[in-house]
Amino acid sequence: MRRQTEQEREYPSLRGLPVDICIFTVATERRTADNTRTDRRSLKSYPRRCLELVLIQRSGDTFNDHWALPGGFTNVETESLDQAAIRELQEETNLTAAIGGETEGWMDGIYLEQMKAYYTPWRDPRGPTPTVAYVALVNEALLAGLRAGGDAKQAQLFRVRVSDAQPLVLESEDGAITLHAADLAFDHASIIADALRFVENKVMTTTIARTLLPKEFTIAQLQQVIAAVAPSYRPTTTNFARDLLKTKTRDRMLLEVLDEAGRPKKTRQYSARPAQLYTFNRAFDARVSIYPRF
Repeated sequence: MRRQTEQEREYPSLRGLPVDICIFTVATERRTADNTRTDRRSLKSYPRRCLELVLIQRSGDTFNDHWALPGGFTNVETESLDQAAIRELQEETNLTAAIGGETEGWMDGIYLEQMKAYYTPWRDPRGPTPTVAYVALVNEALLAGLRAGGDAKQAQLFRVRVSDAQPLVLESEDGAITLHAADLAFDHASIIADALRFVENKVMTTTIARTLLPKEFTIAQLQQVIAAVAPSYRPTTTNFARDLLKTKTRDRMLLEVLDEAGRPKKTRQYSARPAQLYTFNRAFDARVSIYPRF
């Protein structure tokens, strides 16, 4: 048997560093008699959009049956943190991801971005264990293959509800499961709270909203997506459209979609009055500053 060196005794080997992954989407709620708001001028209406998060139900000795973020330990001798995050997500949820932050194209994949490291002595009952959190905000179509695997008993999407009275409430899509912060494993409620602020900042300061929309969309559809991720942002549709289309710092961020004859392309899908269709300008450079630019 090989004897430990003095350095090895002083610095015990690490068995692996955990990663935890927050996958958010803006989902389209199914229309029912009680959740469809009908415009008085029309029988048509926009379906509601809501922010949802992927959770898995754990198995094993630690937090058995509790709901948690997908994640797990790195293979310390063979994997980087990024590689472990991709592997754990695939094993526990059947979702395939890559590293890269905001996507470069429409609906091209789940791109994880490293958010923050977490450590308190009591966060894991097995012993002192830090974790590194990853976040992605993706189109709902990319989550169609969501299903549990590995050591996860279930994998589901949960609606995210936040209010002054309830800092965090997560509700399964069928309404059968309601979770509060104390119901989640480890310190995942704190990680989710930080991740919510992270994606809100992303959607308010970049053009990542384009990954949550069809290629061609109306101003009202864009406003729905923004409101779902940043619930405190509630301008009227008129003000929202004016600020987007007539403010110099956002000039040419959105482009009107034209038909084959070069005329503005419109839709009546959700309203009696034709609504102009837009697309994001890929050449637009989103920059936000508290200082005026000259």
